[in-house]
Amino acid sequence: MTASTVRSTALFAIATLLSRITGLVRDSLFASYFGTSAQYDAYLVAIMIPFFLRKIFADGAMTMAFVPVFNEKLKSSRERAFMFASTVLIFVVIVSGSISAAGSLFSDGVASAFAGGFDQSALELTSQLIRISFPFIVLVSLWAVYCGVLNSLDAFFIAAVSPMFINLSTIAGILLSGRFSTPIVGPTIGFLVGGVIQLGVVALSARSRGFVFRPGYNKSDVREFLLLFLFSAISPAINEINSFVDIRVSTELGRGAVSSLGYAQRLYQLPLGVFAIAVATVALPKLSKLTGEGSKEKFRSSLWDALTVLAFLIIPSTLGLLVLGEGIVRILFERGSFTPADTALTTTLLYGYTLGLPFYGSYGVLSRAYYARKSPRTPTIISAIMVGVNVVLDILLGFTIGPLGVALATSIAGIVGTVIVSAALLRWTGYEKAKVTAMLKIIVASLVMSGLMFLGRQSLERDLFQR
Repeated sequence: MTASTVRSTALFAIATLLSRITGLVRDSLFASYFGTSAQYDAYLVAIMIPFFLRKIFADGAMTMAFVPVFNEKLKSSRERAFMFASTVLIFVVIVSGSISAAGSLFSDGVASAFAGGFDQSALELTSQLIRISFPFIVLVSLWAVYCGVLNSLDAFFIAAVSPMFINLSTIAGILLSGRFSTPIVGPTIGFLVGGVIQLGVVALSARSRGFVFRPGYNKSDVREFLLLFLFSAISPAINEINSFVDIRVSTELGRGAVSSLGYAQRLYQLPLGVFAIAVATVALPKLSKLTGEGSKEKFRSSLWDALTVLAFLIIPSTLGLLVLGEGIVRILFERGSFTPADTALTTTLLYGYTLGLPFYGSYGVLSRAYYARKSPRTPTIISAIMVGVNVVLDILLGFTIGPLGVALATSIAGIVGTVIVSAALLRWTGYEKAKVTAMLKIIVASLVMSGLMFLGRQSLERDLFQR
């Protein structure tokens, strides 16, 4: 694997780790202050919708469409690439501003659509929180453009660490929540303020790299970007339907089900964000620069570099969560309003989600290889299959074995999607024997590590019990 791939991934992972650590502190405080209450359920639904649109318009389509085109313009000149970025910023304000305004105006209907299982008071609270949180859509969409500029210029650290400011601001909101008549309003306002700070940080960083917004609207750039953007939006939109269905089914499974799933997802998403997304984010601009004629071998080598780095990071993480999950949940969350019963349920859900962790990590890298080639059709079709599997299993398993069924449905959908995308892409790129061998060694070493961890945990628990 190349030194540049490892270095870029390491910087992104370190930055993301800092952000995720503050996220764990935030969630620990949420557990202490709000537990699995109706207020926290309402908060999760209210911020889920802006995050859903963030996944589509910011992390998803914006990144997948913006980075390849920006890098193509960059081959001509920085001035041309920066002109394109300025045009996209204007486009983003128009689109995301319209969505934000509509969501705030019709917040009651949005709350009813996505939290229909809540009682009337919880629905009203969800609607109130939606009105506060929806402007975040504009902030995070602009943030995504600036991150695309930074990543294309091989500046990964600031873009990855910037979400930390949302966590810090939300933490401040939690600590000040007692000053509000409805305490959960505090962290919701903190969430929005954090979005403002996050945007300011990446905008200043992009400026230090030479990018300055220049008012102007190039129609040909808009057409080129919009065509790829609309097609690229389909796949993440389909994927995010999984989250909607998960939440919607969970609202029917009793008070606290949404919260417990939320806590489990936070831990499951820690290695997914720190490692898997880091590798996929670094891979996209690198692969997009290797799409010309005669670049197939370099493209394959870069792709397998990314997969090998991913295996080195995500496989030990997956096994570690399966062995130590209960202890992690107890240490992080079990205090205040978060009871031992909540720990038991959250741990079970964490195990359900963790089974799909290596598959979602692999899918993120493999699907980005298609977007780097400006070929979003295949991952779009596969995403549709994944959401179909998830929706059917959410209903079948969710209403038979409870919240665990929702977590298992998500994992099974990820496994199905990864198997299909692997078969489709690797048939074109081919394999690299040395990289496959390295990945097998990683798996064996990780299994040995997890076995020793399990034995160590059993020995420690036996000693403590005997005392």
